Amino acid sequence: MLHSPIRRGRPKGTGIDDSDRMARLDELLRVHPEMRPTTAIRMMGYSNPSAIRRLRDKYKVFTLRTRIELTKDIRASASVAADPALAAQQQTCR
Repeated sequence: MLHSPIRRGRPKGTGIDDSDRMARLDELLRVHPEMRPTTAIRMMGYSNPSAIRRLRDKYKVFTLRTRIELTKDIRASASVAADPALAAQQQTCR
């Protein structure tokens, strides 16, 4: 008899699309790099602690994904620069 483990607390994820808020938050933090994410979120007009926590946690994931994508792009461009045949092939494909 298979039982799924009983999970406590709220399920992960709210289902709220915060992509526009993440973009605004990212832009605000780029303009003011000395500012912390929580302070920037408060400056955006959020005062509910749950909303601040949700946005802060999503921003952490957002920045991590952005860094991973940038690393992949840098590695891909470095491998193309290291191999002249790949560089020539990509030039003909464009």
